[in-house]
Order: sequence, then structure tokens, then C-alpha cells
Amino acid sequence: MKKFNKIIVGSGSGGSVLAARLSENENCEVLLLEAGPDFPEFDSTPNEIKYGYGIDENLWSRTFGVNSKFSWNYLGTASTETDDMLIPRGRVIGGSSSVNAQIFLRGLPEDFDEWAKMGNNKWNASQTMPFFQKIENDLDYSGDFHNSEGPISVRRWNKSEWEKVQLAFYKASLSMGQPNCDDANDPNSTGVGPLPFNNPEGIRWSTNFGYLSKVRHRMNLTIKANTLVRKIIFEGTKAIGVEIEAPAPLTYKNSTDTFHKKIEPKIYEIFCDEVILCAGAIETPHILMLSGIGSTEKLRTHGIEIIKNLPGVGKNLRDHPQIQVYWKTNKDLLQNNLSSRIQVGIRYTASGSKLRNDMFIHPVGHAPESGIYLDSSSGSNGFGIVCALYLAMGSGEINLKSNDPHVQPDLNYNFMRDEFDLKRMREATRIAVKMGETDHLKGDIVTELITPNRKILDNDSLLNHWITKTSRTSHHVSGTCKMGVKEDNMSVVNQDGKIHHLKNIRIADASIMPDCVRANTNATTIVIGERIAKSIINDDLRIE
Repeated sequence: MKKFNKIIVGSGSGGSVLAARLSENENCEVLLLEAGPDFPEFDSTPNEIKYGYGIDENLWSRTFGVNSKFSWNYLGTASTETDDMLIPRGRVIGGSSSVNAQIFLRGLPEDFDEWAKMGNNKWNASQTMPFFQKIENDLDYSGDFHNSEGPISVRRWNKSEWEKVQLAFYKASLSMGQPNCDDANDPNSTGVGPLPFNNPEGIRWSTNFGYLSKVRHRMNLTIKANTLVRKIIFEGTKAIGVEIEAPAPLTYKNSTDTFHKKIEPKIYEIFCDEVILCAGAIETPHILMLSGIGSTEKLRTHGIEIIKNLPGVGKNLRDHPQIQVYWKTNKDLLQNNLSSRIQVGIRYTASGSKLRNDMFIHPVGHAPESGIYLDSSSGSNGFGIVCALYLAMGSGEINLKSNDPHVQPDLNYNFMRDEFDLKRMREATRIAVKMGETDHLKGDIVTELITPNRKILDNDSLLNHWITKTSRTSHHVSGTCKMGVKEDNMSVVNQDGKIHHLKNIRIADASIMPDCVRANTNATTIVIGERIAKSIINDDLRIE
């Protein structure tokens, strides 16, 4: 079988970027592996992948819901007080960039300066900003902080396009003292305003469209879809290839069952000079642990041969815990169920916090009154406000359940175990409820608060319990193979994505974030792909 120079595992926000950049060198043979299906042509791409809104009212649930055909459909635990929660992650060409909500927020300068303080000096804000500019084609803004020639098109909803509930939320926010913010991607921004989206004309501009579509013709780039990577093959501590299963089984049925299959798969070995894991913050540590990289003590309980004891693999699971406040709406309120559910939002700093923009609040139009991730047809004329903690103190972990690659790992998010996290979420919940009491929302938009009720709101202890019980993921899982210096026992990679103590293997996805950025993670993960690609290219040039 042919030997490749680079094998990239995962075609998401990091992997597609790596494939495009590394294959610029026609002498570099690149293999891109994806567990889900590939859609090489725009016209043949299913609508729920192609469009972010505007097709039918159940588009969101078909893309990101429990019955999605393009998600890993993980189950995870938010806390000991909650039932299992659905963890959608993209299992399709483009990864989660093909199924997400398309909010294209950048991390704050402070996020990257904190990364630099952890020994990752190449990631400080001044060195990271050029990469954010490189990736975007901003259709609204130019100037020092923006670019109009990048692969990912970004725009904001014009105020004339805002749905009635979105405009009411915006006015309510201003009336409560929030400053206006026209460009949330300005490094100094804060307040309420239109959010940046990578969905020009309603098209979800994924890394498949932005990066892969322009390079598929290259003879040195091979894209192999429906291929499950079972483990990395090592020779001592040097990665030399991957063990794959093809065709890949369809999806996880639940947290304990194995994959359901239509075609009996076969197992193959493929060899290369360097492996680059871009499988995401869940599958990347999962693959590493299955390959013998992780906590020796835990891996031995599953009978896995140890390649290297790296206890940080799967630890430091970061996300943005969120709660959702719901109201019944005025029976005469008409909402466009085909429009985007999110158009505007607030970034603000919690009272007593020294962490700028550590909170995020946004409205959810035409939301089911029992939860935004159900089919829109069941009570779709409701209204919700989502409150998210954008720099949590707490963290969770990922552990193996089995050495069988068909069994998903255990995902423990460990939300709301820190008092400062609870304090900020209590405040955010009460802010959201007060917004519903303003003249801009009460009456014309909302009529009755559904949850939380007044008894809960007025009691810190009851509200803590409600927050802990109802907290859910914002789908921004990160940090599970964090970047840092070798002396930090819990770091997994250095600032160039190279795994400590191993050779010829790197990571280039959201798992290497030392902490979750104060933003939706797609844009930052694309930057990670660009940044690691540059490092690989520079290293290869030095070797030559």
C-alpha cells in the first residue's frame, strides 16, 4: 500500500485547513481521513449541511439533533444532578463546521495572552491576530482588524433584517445599560449587537466549502471518507501510521451500544512520515488512549499496551456551560420559522469579575417552549434567552469505557462545581428574566415566564440547584490535550502541536486549547489549523 508523507485524521475546522495548506507542496503526499461521508460537489451536499437556515423549520434539529445523520451523537454528563445530555459533533466532511450554528466570533486578545503565559509564546494576541485576518472574507468590515480575501465568508445581519424578537432583545439590552456593539470581532468590543456569521446568503460556509473545495483537484491530496481510525501505529515512540476500519460504521447509537452496521468493514494499516490528529476534542484523546497514550493506570484497566504515560490526555475538558430561560409568547406574535434563530447577542463582564467578556447572552427566536433542540414544530412560537458562561473555572474529563473503538468514551463535563461559576450564572439568569420584564419584550413578545419560576429566582440555593440541573453544553468542547511546556505534567503538546515525548505525531484541533476561548470555537480552531500548518511547513523546509 502507498506510503503518505502526511496522514490527517479528521476533516473538520482544523483538518481541512491542514489538508489544503500541506498539499500546496506538490511533493507532499497528503491523506485526509474522515469517519463520515464526503460531499465533493455543492449541489449534491444535503440541505441540512449546505444551509444554516431558511429551508424548513426542522433544519436545526436534523443537523444537530438526536436524529442527525451527520453527528457522532455522543452522550455526556453535565453534572451528577443531570440526565445524559446529547453532545452533537460533526461526523461528515468539514466536521463540526458543517453542522454548527455558524457564529464566527474570535477569541479575545486576553485569551491568547494567557496561553502565552503558559509557555506558548507563539500564541500571544499580537501573533495570533494575523491568522484571524488570514482566514476571513469579511463582507461588512475592513481596516486594521479585518480582511476581505480569506477563505471563510463572514457577515452580520443588517438591522433591517432582524426578526421582531431579535430587535426587541437588542432594545431591551440597551435599556438595561448594555453598550451598542456593531462589530463583535473588534478586539476591544463589548456589549450588544449583531453577531458575525459564516453563512453568506444562508449557506453554512464550512471548511469543506472554504478550503477543500478549492484544492480537491490536487493529485497529491487523497480524501478518504467513511473511514474510522481505530488507533495510531507506533514503532517505539515514533508514529508510523494508522489502523483504519472501512467502511466506517454509521454512528454511535448511545453511550454503551456498539455501532450499527450495514456493510461488514475491513481493517487496514496505512503508513506515513507524520500523523496529524484533527479529530476534535473528543475523538483525538479517544484515539490517543486507544493507541496507548494517556494515564498508564487507567489504560491498563482496559488491557491497552502503554506507549507513553501522558496523564493530561482527556483531562481539562473545557466548554461554555449554558442555561436557557423560556417564556410563553403573545398569541398574536408571528415569527418566521425559516429565519435564523440567533441574530444578535451580548458579550459582557460579570459583576465582580476581572475576566472581560466572560459572559454571553443571546435570544432564541421561534424556540420550542420545552427546549431549543427539539423539533421546532412542537411549540415553535416560544421565546428563549440563552445565558452562557464563556470562561468557566471548572473543567471535566474524558475516559475510556472500553478498548473497543466502537464504544464512545465517558464524557464528564463536571459543570457548576465552582462557586464563582455559579455566582456568575445566577446573575446572568436574573438579567435574562429582567429583560423579559422590559417594555420591549413584555406584552408584545412574551407573556408568561415558564422556567425558572419566581420561587427559584428569589432563592440563591434553589437557583444554584436549577442552574446545575439544567446546564448544558454550548458545543464548544476543547482543552482535552492542552498545549503547554513539557514540565507541565498535564500538558500534552507543545506550541507547535507536537505531542510531548513522541515523534512524528501532532495535534491541530480544539483539544490543544489550554482553556476555552471567550467565543464560539470554530474560528479559533481554523486558526489553529493555519498556525500548525505553518509550523509543519517550516519544519519540513528545515529538513530539506
